[in-house]
Amino acid sequence: MKKVLGRLVLLGALAGAVYAALYYLREESAATEAIQMVFDDGSTRSLTSSTTEGKEFIDIARKIVEIGL
Repeated sequence: MKKVLGRLVLLGALAGAVYAALYYLREESAATEAIQMVFDDGSTRSLTSSTTEGKEFIDIARKIVEIGL
């Protein structure tokens, strides 16, 4: 009985390690992009790619970088 319990604990620890590694890798790939706009009066506005406005501005910024301005 003790041997079976020990193996179950080891199997559970291994499964937890695999789950933690997969969660970490998924979070790495789900990183969001962000853009920060600075206006003439010195105020700023930050937008992330998780918002509709942010997606539009990030696409525009990406195209500007591709053009080389």
